[in-house]
Amino acid sequence: MSAAEITVIIPAYNVADFILPCLRSVTSQTHRNWRCIVVDDGSTDGTAARVVTLNDPRITLVQQRNAGVSMARNHGLSLAAGRYVMFLDGDDVLNPTALARLADMLDKRPEAVAAFGTFLKILPSGAPYPGQKPLAQHRYPDGDVLETMLRGNFFANGGHVLIRTEVAKALGGFNAGIRLSEDWEFWCRLAARGPFAFIGNEPEVFSLRVRPGSSSGGLSVDWANHQPCLEAIAGNREIRERFDARQWQRLARSMRASGMWEAGRVNFTMRRFGTARKLMWGAFGMEPTAKRGAMLAAAEIQRWTGRALLSRLRYRDSDIEADAPA
Repeated sequence: MSAAEITVIIPAYNVADFILPCLRSVTSQTHRNWRCIVVDDGSTDGTAARVVTLNDPRITLVQQRNAGVSMARNHGLSLAAGRYVMFLDGDDVLNPTALARLADMLDKRPEAVAAFGTFLKILPSGAPYPGQKPLAQHRYPDGDVLETMLRGNFFANGGHVLIRTEVAKALGGFNAGIRLSEDWEFWCRLAARGPFAFIGNEPEVFSLRVRPGSSSGGLSVDWANHQPCLEAIAGNREIRERFDARQWQRLARSMRASGMWEAGRVNFTMRRFGTARKLMWGAFGMEPTAKRGAMLAAAEIQRWTGRALLSRLRYRDSDIEADAPA
């Protein structure tokens, strides 16, 4: 079988309820020259059995003992043979034109190491996530995005990013020693290698399924869990050499504030208000921005009224209630 132009790698751990919609979104792509590798990371819920029911020769299932999402992605990357690669989570859903638009952009921009687009959020049932900002109002950088990425991860995950396979392999894939924000660390290393190409706001590239019980959310509440990622980025010589000493000092502070803010935000969505306030105000004091100031005000209003003014501050238990059958 000849190498497919695009390899879609899907790390899958206990996503039996979602893996078929995910895979059908791949098989429905208008771009037909693809191969999909599903890496079952020791699932115990029948995920692998669901995959084989599709009986599609373009979809390869490989299984491993549970080793974490980074090892699963790297396993898939080691098997990738096409020009481009995408890391799609097993509970997310691609827009039918996603691969075509992303690949077309990389063909037009040979200097770019990756192409990306926008995303929408959905609830576990597939219903739209409440209170989202319209896609047309989102703003993303184009070109050299390293400094912007260091200041904060503006990707949801790998589902809206198409990468040149040779570059992803040259980087060695994801750092398996990082349990939280391992994707951010990878995007920073990737951005140090070359520019990113933004394909435009509409339509979305994929839909991100927001699940209240996700493992990343559970890890994010503890500020200590953010440290390994920050240390890995700060210790990367290729990244640091892109900036002079004064610039790097500012960026290191900004990175720390970004991680602290995210930890606080997740605590807020889980109604851990004391910890949330400490972390969010700590991040604001470290790097005050108008956006953070507005979110702090919105958080206070939400606490008193119970009404979420911003989707990123919605309580996770509210998400469960919103997704309950009528």
